[in-house]
Amino acid sequence: MSTDDNELMLDAYADGELDASAALALERRLAAEPDMKARFDKLTALRAALRSGVPRDVASDTLRAKITALSAPGLPARMPRVRTFDWRQMAASAAVAAMLASGGTALLLGSGAPGPDISGIVAEHRRALLAANPLDVESTDKHTVKPWFDAKLALSPAVVDLTAEGFPLAGGRVEVVAGKLVPAMIYRRHNHIISLVAVPRTGARDDGAVAANATQDGYTVTSWHGQDFDYAAVSDVAPDELAAFVKAWRTSAK
Repeated sequence: MSTDDNELMLDAYADGELDASAALALERRLAAEPDMKARFDKLTALRAALRSGVPRDVASDTLRAKITALSAPGLPARMPRVRTFDWRQMAASAAVAAMLASGGTALLLGSGAPGPDISGIVAEHRRALLAANPLDVESTDKHTVKPWFDAKLALSPAVVDLTAEGFPLAGGRVEVVAGKLVPAMIYRRHNHIISLVAVPRTGARDDGAVAANATQDGYTVTSWHGQDFDYAAVSDVAPDELAAFVKAWRTSAK
């Protein structure tokens, strides 16, 4: 694939225009190709800079004077009210509208929610379920999964075995959440899959606070602060089963 093709793929991915299969293939390339990941990081940084640095569009004094001069003879030269454009207001309105229009309205419960990227985490979980194999590394041994994460990422979380609690470890994968490569530990509950995503946040700690719950697109997401990570568990298991998983994982990870 040429450099131009790569750039087009990265642009399409950043705009959310790739289908699930193409997006998953690109994410695997991002995880495996440092040069590709560097270009994607540069693209996302540029977009963020443009969003934060775009000034408001305000009519200049010269333009306002010309508009006034075009007033019909005999009519008062009333200065038209020029509305300014604030992309931030439009973006916020669009985000709210998109959330309400989508099939999954998130309902956050409790106070002090970590506020992870729920939409991105659910999208990654769904994308993995559509793949031929939802795992990058398949193993029930935490001593295999943990070193695999260590080799792929600068910071990796604790990996615990919850077989005795009814949630056997299945393996792990690397996901892209908010433009960052993050680890996801995969557990099973009967015929269901639980993705436990760990978003690095240096200095975070598990203070024992009640986890925050959300629902989107038929999936339950439970999130909390952990040691150096913000965690989010997503699955279509019953909410009480996901709560039991989270409790068991937090207890074992201490």
